[in-house]
Amino acid sequence: MLSGGGALTLNQPLLNLPAFPSYAQARHQLESERWGAVQDRRALAFETAQAFLLALTNERLFEAATGRLARARENQRTADARAKAQLASTNDVTRAIVETTTATREVAQAQGRLSRAYLELGFLAGRAVTGGLTAPDRITQTAERSAIRREDAAQNAEARRPDVRAAHERTEALRASAKEPLYRLAPIIGASAQIRATLAPIAPDPVFDESLQVNLTWTIYDAGVRYADRKTRAAQAESQALDEKQLRRSIATDIGVAIASLRAARDSYRISEEAVDAATRNTVETEILYQQGLARALEVSDANGRRFDAEVNRATAKLAMQQAYLDLRFALGLGPLGDELDGGGAAAAPKGGAQ
Repeated sequence: MLSGGGALTLNQPLLNLPAFPSYAQARHQLESERWGAVQDRRALAFETAQAFLLALTNERLFEAATGRLARARENQRTADARAKAQLASTNDVTRAIVETTTATREVAQAQGRLSRAYLELGFLAGRAVTGGLTAPDRITQTAERSAIRREDAAQNAEARRPDVRAAHERTEALRASAKEPLYRLAPIIGASAQIRATLAPIAPDPVFDESLQVNLTWTIYDAGVRYADRKTRAAQAESQALDEKQLRRSIATDIGVAIASLRAARDSYRISEEAVDAATRNTVETEILYQQGLARALEVSDANGRRFDAEVNRATAKLAMQQAYLDLRFALGLGPLGDELDGGGAAAAPKGGAQ
């Protein structure tokens, strides 16, 4: 007579206390990664905005270099005509040629810088950029006119910045992880069930035999591993808490530095605009005097060069002002665009969660 049998065993943990702090750690880590992703997107937006402003500035520098070359060529034609009419020496023509070659070199260099700026902007934007950028007048006007107070601006920045939120969640995750070793002192409760089946059993044995057990697993002594883990994780949590504290303390400093830089950049931009106006008038007046024989070619070349330098200084000063404004918005936890600083008030708190 043939006989056989089989068994099915099921094991199920009922209570494992170390899983609770591990779950809390995983939950905080998830939130930290989410806020970190928000911060990464925000940083990319600011980097793209900076690249856009740099490309736009290089467009203005190229226009200034092109304008200088056009004026230099016109002055060369004037000097050549006056030399042929014996109203000026050939040295004026030579001087005009030197100015023209210098202006041509500036155009070539400006073109190279502009091409590189387009490539960098295209890389960040994910599409080819060939030119025709539109000036962000709102950013310029807000950076130039808004009155910002450090105390009001910093009021809600800490709660708004995603990097602070991410750092806080990392701290809480490490604190939850530091609790896990102590939970190992509690036993693990589990249950196991088994069912056995016997084919053609011999009486009085039944066909099916069931059993249910409750297991208690308790590691009384682990050579101090749990306490070593506790100290290590507690030290990591404390280190992260100090990093978070430092980040929170740095917010007011970052905002103060950004406001000071913005104010200095405003003054520099205003002065550079006045310098461009004066240099433009000086160029026009010197050219008229040269045509009347009351000025030398050296003075015309010098006026043209000074006007170009003034236009370059204005473009770079404007870029510095716009960048300082973006740095302030970054320190405040805002995006690169928005109306939060318009009207001179403090930045408004964000509505809802991460934006």
